[in-house]
Amino acid sequence: MTTRGQNELMTRVCPGTPAGGLLRRYWQPVALADELEGPRPVKAVRVLGEDLVLFRDERGSPGLLGLHCAHRGADLSYGRLEDGGLRCIYHGWLYDASGRCLEQPGEPAGSTFHERIRQTAYPCHEVAGIIFAYMGSGQPPLFPAYEFLHAPEDHIHAARVFHECNYLQGNEGNI
Repeated sequence: MTTRGQNELMTRVCPGTPAGGLLRRYWQPVALADELEGPRPVKAVRVLGEDLVLFRDERGSPGLLGLHCAHRGADLSYGRLEDGGLRCIYHGWLYDASGRCLEQPGEPAGSTFHERIRQTAYPCHEVAGIIFAYMGSGQPPLFPAYEFLHAPEDHIHAARVFHECNYLQGNEGNI
């Protein structure tokens, strides 16, 4: 039987926790691709204890950013998709999928302040109807070439099931 402390150590996945640090070293599924269909492909998600916003830019590529704008903390899931990124509706700061601030409408002409701003951002990879993100530090590892991810499209059925438990309880139940 594990102690309360051991349980906390193994099951907490927020940033800065041992289990969170471990799981962030792998590509994690964050959403089904069809969750970003329709006229407004922007969705608030919670992954490994972090509140994030998932969106599809004008080129169709997925992006995953910290939910709260670096300027005044506004919820970016209400943002507008435009000019190659996601624009905060509060003061109009524009972020691309890599977290770079591309534009700050309130700054004087010629200001380079936007170049010093970085929004939390995680690289994404879309395959087999699933969007994966790498949430670890440094360069992401190569995306795994699992055979089931490269099956013909008519052989793929991507689905999502919500279990109100932590990852360890879910795995234990599966075993």
